[in-house]
Amino acid sequence: METKKTITITVTILVIAMVAFTIVLIWLSANLPSALDSSEDMYEYANGPTDEEPNMPIEEDPAEEPTYPPYTNDEGPAEEGAYYSYPNEENPEHYPYSNEENPEYDQYPNEEHSEHDPEDQYLNDPTPTLPIFTREPLPEHIIAQITGVTFHETTPFDYSFLTYLTVTHVNFYGESTIGHLIVAAEIGDEVLEIFQEIYQSRFPIYSIRLIDYYDASDYLSMAANNSHAFNFRYIAGTNTISRHGFGMAIDINPIQNPYIRGNTIWPAAGAYYLDRSYERPGMIIPGGPVYNAFISRGWTWGGNWTSPRDYHHFERR
Repeated sequence: METKKTITITVTILVIAMVAFTIVLIWLSANLPSALDSSEDMYEYANGPTDEEPNMPIEEDPAEEPTYPPYTNDEGPAEEGAYYSYPNEENPEHYPYSNEENPEYDQYPNEEHSEHDPEDQYLNDPTPTLPIFTREPLPEHIIAQITGVTFHETTPFDYSFLTYLTVTHVNFYGESTIGHLIVAAEIGDEVLEIFQEIYQSRFPIYSIRLIDYYDASDYLSMAANNSHAFNFRYIAGTNTISRHGFGMAIDINPIQNPYIRGNTIWPAAGAYYLDRSYERPGMIIPGGPVYNAFISRGWTWGGNWTSPRDYHHFERR
């Protein structure tokens, strides 16, 4: 009798254990995937993405973005050479990059180009022989390109007043690349000498393109960190033609060398380069290769002006 009772209790315990085990299996099959996901999420939170998941882009901290000063709707500075202030022009959308590649406006001689440079023999030549420093009268396709953009019916001289330069410069990757400028014909040889000297120093220039590619807009050209020369226009608020209007001024690396007047900084990304004692690539400083190349030939530097202070601007009188 006692043996029978013991067997009954044992069987009952086994049945209860099997039922409990079955319940546990059912619960695990329903909840294990989410439990594993939760565990993986906790691991990723602490240690970064797991090997099974692709690395997701990390958004920049908004606090690290530069502060873009408001557009000043003033009459323009009265000082000589202050030519960027257009009181009736809307301030376009900013382009807050300094060293990023702008795919629409990039200028590398070995890359395929869009319709911007359909006839440029150097940009379309896959194996140009560098360095190149040449001048020529404005080619027909360049005349067609600048007419109505930087060259207008009111321009008080004809196309022969200008010359088209092909120069080689070192970009921010340390590579030799091609750039183009339009300047007054009388200083063409001198400008070639200047850029040869700059090239030999290995000073980096981000981009040298005709400002016509930016619809003759200083804002867009500066935001793209583009260096340029000729652009026929008047000093804001005056009837005086700017030195750029005669092809007698050249701007270089405007982001690293911004225009400053009061609280206005152009381009906005140039705010990173207000401390001129902290020298970084592309900055023009007194005694540096760009400064010496221009000043030794009688050019004036906007960085020496009191107000405005135009670090990217050189002009010839």
